[in-house]
Amino acid sequence: MSALLQVEQVSKSFLQPHQGLFSRKKNKVINNVSFSLKQGECLGIIGESGSGKSTLGKLILGLEKPDTGKILFNGQDTAKRAWKCSSQRRNISAVFQDYNASVNPYFTAANIIAEPIDIYEKLSSTARKKRIDQLLEQVGLDHSFCQRYAHEMSGGQLQRICIARAIACHPQFILFDEAVSSLDISVQTQILSLLADLQKQLNLTSIFITHDLTTITYLCNRVMFFYQGRIVEQVDDIAELSNVRHDYSKQLLDSILGF
Repeated sequence: MSALLQVEQVSKSFLQPHQGLFSRKKNKVINNVSFSLKQGECLGIIGESGSGKSTLGKLILGLEKPDTGKILFNGQDTAKRAWKCSSQRRNISAVFQDYNASVNPYFTAANIIAEPIDIYEKLSSTARKKRIDQLLEQVGLDHSFCQRYAHEMSGGQLQRICIARAIACHPQFILFDEAVSSLDISVQTQILSLLADLQKQLNLTSIFITHDLTTITYLCNRVMFFYQGRIVEQVDDIAELSNVRHDYSKQLLDSILGF
């Protein structure tokens, strides 16, 4: 099976702040990263804050452009203007950590969910309402949420709305960037259970970026340890997670009580 997503020798640097006008240095955040993802896989990318994992996510989504290397989705370079304007763009979606910043506060839940539908499908009013109700049901919410605004929902409810929006146009790939880390522990468990169910129902291909290894063991079948902008270790079978060799990987495992 060919790869749905290919990351090939990607590097990314940013100018360091607070430097002299002619002496600003670059900080390499992503350093020669390569990996691939096949249809139906869920890859967990774990690393501490500042490791570069979220920057990698932005590169994959096409929100940032790599300095070197390339990212291919279905064989097309996501950094190219032609890809950004193509119908392939609808096949990539995302759910972010900050659910409040991810939505328009003046939109109702129905309009938040329908954003990609209105862009890519332009359904009739009746079909649009039906799709929104179906999506609400898929994420465990009822029709009464349609007219609610972000400030009228809990964090867990709003993140469910963001998940509904992410799956609205049946994307081939979804990137979850710390999607549960800002939620209460009990709500995290509920959202993880929802995502596990959706993976089975929709055969989702996804990347789950997190600093929490427990989250990865719940959802992912592969794990990539990210440290200082590099992949330091990959585990291609989650059942082999306890056999990691790199010191950083071992440190993360040891941080989980009873692992």
